[in-house]
Amino acid sequence: MLLYLLFPNDFEPFSTIRQKRLIVRSFAQEFGIEPAAYNNKNRIIVDQKLVVIRNKLREDGAPPNFDFRDDPYRKIWQPASSQDGHSLSSQEEADRWYQERFGTARIWLLAPGGSAACWDEFRQNGIIGIGWNDIGDIRQFRDQREVHERLQECYDIKSGSPTSLACYQFAYAMQTGDHVVVKEGIKRILGHGVIVSDYEFDQSRAGMQHVRRVKWDRVGRWRVPAGRSLARKTLTDITSNRDLVKSAFHLMDGSDSIEPKTEQESEPIYTQQEALKDVFLPEAQFVRIVDGLLRKKNVILQGPPGVGKTFIAKRLAYCVIGYSVPDRVQMIQFHQSYSYEDFIQGYRPMEQGGFELRNGVFYSFCREASANHDRRYVFIIDEVNRGNLSKIFGELMMLIEADKRNPEYAVPLTYSPESEPFYVPDNVYIIGMMNTADRSLAMVDYALRRRFSFHSLRPEVESDEFSNYLNQSGVDEDVIDKIVNRMPALNKRIRQDASNLGPGFEIGHSFFCPRENDEEMDLSWYEAVVRQEIEPLLREYWFDRPDHVDQEIRKLLA
Repeated sequence: MLLYLLFPNDFEPFSTIRQKRLIVRSFAQEFGIEPAAYNNKNRIIVDQKLVVIRNKLREDGAPPNFDFRDDPYRKIWQPASSQDGHSLSSQEEADRWYQERFGTARIWLLAPGGSAACWDEFRQNGIIGIGWNDIGDIRQFRDQREVHERLQECYDIKSGSPTSLACYQFAYAMQTGDHVVVKEGIKRILGHGVIVSDYEFDQSRAGMQHVRRVKWDRVGRWRVPAGRSLARKTLTDITSNRDLVKSAFHLMDGSDSIEPKTEQESEPIYTQQEALKDVFLPEAQFVRIVDGLLRKKNVILQGPPGVGKTFIAKRLAYCVIGYSVPDRVQMIQFHQSYSYEDFIQGYRPMEQGGFELRNGVFYSFCREASANHDRRYVFIIDEVNRGNLSKIFGELMMLIEADKRNPEYAVPLTYSPESEPFYVPDNVYIIGMMNTADRSLAMVDYALRRRFSFHSLRPEVESDEFSNYLNQSGVDEDVIDKIVNRMPALNKRIRQDASNLGPGFEIGHSFFCPRENDEEMDLSWYEAVVRQEIEPLLREYWFDRPDHVDQEIRKLLA
């Protein structure tokens, strides 16, 4: 107690070491504390572990000056003393409660994709699902071993991975009448429903094709109490974990536990269908890009000029966030003079003379995202390969990796080594864009390639969606015919010029997307686009063949 009085920030107000060891033992597994710590006779070592636990609980949302003897923390290391006076540790009482509520049904815990990306679709359509579509209908496999072998063929799944068990259980162990609890990460519950159909393999779906129908009972956003965590696996049978089941349903039963929605989230959800409007991109490809962004947290859209990289990046951002909220999307452009000081932190001159330390745009963006961890933020970088990437990113080259997005990997910054260490929060997603037709660009840093998921965009002038868009925008039919027939022919000749050009130099469809101030989309409009936008590109492509460019322009305008 004397140590607590002298150093209240480093010691807990307990007079016996037994209680301290009980606390450390109760939280040890969750926070990775070795058994030697809570069995140690050295009081100082035990107190040091208590400081670790206190700090981690604060990170999970505990009040700054909470007391381990207050609920809900006391219930974890002294489970018999619950708020309602009943013994939550009594197996008989827990079994009786479960029997009365669920009978013989099982309870499943499910993650609706990385960062709960599919939850809105699940909730709206009354379904649940899992991925790994390439293995096909799971009912073709006789047991889990065959499922695992197929997964190894398609995805190189390692031995011991829980993926094969999740697929097998989803198809065979789940039953109509079972209950499913949907989670986001290991700290939030999103809803509860009853399974009302057998397993189906729906190949018509662009997303998860292994599905079951569900009747949703409760939908909301419940924060798991500090000190407790949900399983990390995609699918978990939690039937036998009566304590977890009971605490989860008590949490959902209390309507006052539902997290209030933000002002933006009270608006209509930004759906995938809305994101796909006028992007002329196959739905399956769009879904792959979204999945890559959610899984890697970093994607790069690469393609020739005019394929709509910027337009699609904005749609991707709102789709991942779930709402059209420009305040949570920021866009910058790299260039040869862009530096670490612009991006992260550096000294800048002041009007009155001298220099001051200023935070860069990405540093400020990450700090705002850290302060609003329940919201997603998207940072868009145009011309990502125009800058000196190693110089701009600095120590962030490590921190942007998906598995390094937490305070554990925080590092001191170059210009402020004594300040609070910096890390990139896991609710920040990065979209980069690259123009493959820029001759001045060097090869992209291999370190960056390993950290980003790359997706190539192609011209969509031949797609039915693009033709319908032109028609609905008021473009004359004869002009539409010229665009959809002559531009693909030009792009074919560009692709076949492998010595100088190639697929990365094709001309995209967005050059012919009408703008707001375009009034008459007739032949004169078409000629203006060709002369003012297409011809300069071709003269740069074939700078040493002016006669060839003249010939190509005549073909387009004939």
